[in-house]
Amino acid sequence: MFISLVTLIVALVMLSVFIGLIRVGGIPFISSNKKDYDAIIRAMDIKPGETVVDLGCGKAHFLIKAAKEKQAKGIGYELVFWPYWWARFNVWKSGAPVKILRRDFFKADLSEADVVFCYLFPETMVKLEAKFQNELKPGSRLVSYSFKLPKRQPDKKIITNDDNTELGRIYFYQY
Repeated sequence: MFISLVTLIVALVMLSVFIGLIRVGGIPFISSNKKDYDAIIRAMDIKPGETVVDLGCGKAHFLIKAAKEKQAKGIGYELVFWPYWWARFNVWKSGAPVKILRRDFFKADLSEADVVFCYLFPETMVKLEAKFQNELKPGSRLVSYSFKLPKRQPDKKIITNDDNTELGRIYFYQY
């Protein structure tokens, strides 16, 4: 009985994630490498009180770390049901000044963001490039984990691994 209940719960979680992926255009729920967070946060030069936005924030680990270590305000956008609630729980547990919104980040207003972080597939970066150009205020920073903007050269790039994969490549853009 217990095993069948666990199997049912796992199946429901997987189904909701799959439906969420279809709804948001195939962006998977994949966590960033936690060791890379330190490199990202150092290189982003986040100042106390700045607003850090994470598009597709998953479990909100990055926002929580930025808020606790740099006294930043965090806003996370997560549309998929399970990661959204997981992020809300993590934020509640941490006590960090982070707000998690269950909204489509394509419709988010980024004009007040000081720093935007994203770990999104290249197809999504193509769709967001014009939004970043039009909405990010002068002086704001964009950090993309693994995938760069297609039409713009990064101002800085950090590689945290030795292999030839995209993982561990961090692209920085100044607006």
